[in-house]
Amino acid sequence: MGICDLIPGISGGTIAFITGIYTRLIDAVKNISPKLIYDIFTYPINKKSDSLKEGIKKLDLIFLLTLVLGIISAFLTGSRVIKFFLQEYYAYTLSFFIGLILVSSKTIFEHIQEHSIKNFALCFLGFILGLMTSIVGHLTVSPSLGYVFLGGFCAVSAMFLPGISGAFILLIMGLYEFMIKVLNDVRNNISYLLVFIAGALLGALSISRVISFLFKKNKCSTLYMLLGLVIGALSTPLRKIIETASFQISHVLIMVLWLLLGVSSVVLIRSYIKACERKSQIIEKD
Repeated sequence: MGICDLIPGISGGTIAFITGIYTRLIDAVKNISPKLIYDIFTYPINKKSDSLKEGIKKLDLIFLLTLVLGIISAFLTGSRVIKFFLQEYYAYTLSFFIGLILVSSKTIFEHIQEHSIKNFALCFLGFILGLMTSIVGHLTVSPSLGYVFLGGFCAVSAMFLPGISGAFILLIMGLYEFMIKVLNDVRNNISYLLVFIAGALLGALSISRVISFLFKKNKCSTLYMLLGLVIGALSTPLRKIIETASFQISHVLIMVLWLLLGVSSVVLIRSYIKACERKSQIIEKD
């Protein structure tokens, strides 16, 4: 999940979904309540709190700690590789991301079972909002602590939305490259990292409940809105390529090749996962 959350286009939530831990993750995060946090902080005073013991059991603490440690490890190691590619092959790397995002958006569509004029209208609205995010990302030059907090809050949605990448959200907010630099120099950017984590924690506690509510109310409409948002927000990496790339024929061909590499990467991953699922089903039947 950590590696996928670093790359715009492959959702960590999708990985959780196809590896079978998605529901377990949602349930564990939903069990983190203000009462549980209060019980933890008041434990030195009230050591016989039965509600604290019950809350920790529901929390699935070992699972969450293992997951968080894996994600942090991926962030600290993978960010260095991505920083290198962004510095040396900026337009090519963004082309690769666009390929990933285009194919990964199909994941959202595959979860939609109801197609109606109302849902198409919501998809178009999401598309317009996605286009508008390009303006937001363009205006963001020097991120403030408050904006980084908001970025953490929004990016954590990738854990709960199959098909939506947290890194892609940071990209359209103009925070992606900035946070990659933060991860590569934690010592001098510790305040930004802590604020980002605080935003992510708050987002995890609140967005998990919001998404659960929206999915129960109308899952198809919610996914159509998200699909439009993802497609419209592609204007952000496209704009960055236009501003920085050389449009000689050789460069354009290489960018197309990188885009196709992104597309084929997702196709291969999805094919491998489906093969594993079929194999698992056969074993279960036997």
